[in-house]
Amino acid sequence: MSTDATRLWEKGAALDAAIHRFTVGDDPYWDRRLVHWDCLGSAAHARTLSRAGLLDASELGSLLTGLATIDARARDGAFAIPAELEDCHTAIEAELIRSCGAAGEKIHAGRSRNDQVATALRLFMRHHALDWAPQVHRFIEALAQRAAVDGNVPMPGYTHLQPAMPSTVGAWLHALAEAALEQYRALLDLLGRLDSCPLGTGAGYGVPLPLDREYTASLLGFTRVQRSAIDVQNSRGRMEKYFVRVAADFATLLEKLSSDLILFATAEFGFIGLPDALTTGSSIMPQKRNPDVLELLRARGARLRTRLSELEAVTAGLTSGYHRDLQLTKEPPIRTAEELPDMLLIATRVIADFTVDRDRLQTAMRPELYATHAALALTTAGVPFREAYRRIADEVRGGRFDANRAREWRDNPTGVANTIWDAIRDECTALRSQCANVAARIASAESALLPASE
Repeated sequence: MSTDATRLWEKGAALDAAIHRFTVGDDPYWDRRLVHWDCLGSAAHARTLSRAGLLDASELGSLLTGLATIDARARDGAFAIPAELEDCHTAIEAELIRSCGAAGEKIHAGRSRNDQVATALRLFMRHHALDWAPQVHRFIEALAQRAAVDGNVPMPGYTHLQPAMPSTVGAWLHALAEAALEQYRALLDLLGRLDSCPLGTGAGYGVPLPLDREYTASLLGFTRVQRSAIDVQNSRGRMEKYFVRVAADFATLLEKLSSDLILFATAEFGFIGLPDALTTGSSIMPQKRNPDVLELLRARGARLRTRLSELEAVTAGLTSGYHRDLQLTKEPPIRTAEELPDMLLIATRVIADFTVDRDRLQTAMRPELYATHAALALTTAGVPFREAYRRIADEVRGGRFDANRAREWRDNPTGVANTIWDAIRDECTALRSQCANVAARIASAESALLPASE
């Protein structure tokens, strides 16, 4: 790429190097992840310009070939974004001017970097949200498969980290599955929110050119345009926050899973075991096997959630329209897109591989866990609940609670019905099908945007 290319806003005034360095920040680094998506957006925009009579067939062909070449180079890690060119949009346009001449100078007609970056990020987030879907599906399936093996094993239930009531391994796994399923639904909602095309709105106040925005949207696999040009800029940060929010809620679930397993794997609990492949050792204590993978899964989840706080802080209180503050809304979703897949992969592996100590769990099922059952049994026999409550509390406090009274319930632990797991699997299959349909529609549109590169 020629190093004498200029910035898109260049007007010939002197440049303060320190100010330039500060305003560019680390955009060249993060924008490397957006080159492909900006090439797709630029290809759609070029076709729309041609449809409006602003590019002839030769110019359009030259630009599409140039964009395909840039895209291929970026995929090979060979497309640089020099700091003096600030971002991927400028670097791409500079290369198009170099390779396509006057056609390259025409491509920015009818658009601003404001709607360019909104489009590239929208495409980026849509792609990664679709990539999360099969991983979420595998995570829920791993929970269901584990429940089929260990679901009826009794397990104490805790409130305030104190033994509270009887439960099962299956009930614990079921809670995780329902939370993940809720986020699977949120993922589909996220795809719906992202399904509006911002391109063609310029700096945020429309473009006085006969651009067919519905045509642009269809080229990029969107089902609708984002109708308000001002809202395109107002939604910068809003869309990124929801993208990160869905991931952050997954992260919260994985943090809870990690904390549970870390606690259950301690010598004092001993409910579960971690195979050597899921642990690391100590550099000084020969006997130690540490649950580092779970601790890092928990910590990475916490760190991911801070991306949401970062976006909320950066975008709070902005007036309508574009502000340069919005430049800082790119990094959080890019980091999130890269981090969540690894977390889901590790969590799925952990679910499949931890071991259950059935004897230790059975020993932990102390009679007093069944105190509520006993009180309710008296209630069904006609004793007012508050009186039944006091009777059982006195028995437990005085050490008179009859262990045999709990035998009926202890011998028949209530697991999670197979019909519930069947319903979870059925909904997962339906959600997977819906996501696959969205992915197929988008892939069909995107595959037609750029010619095959040499």
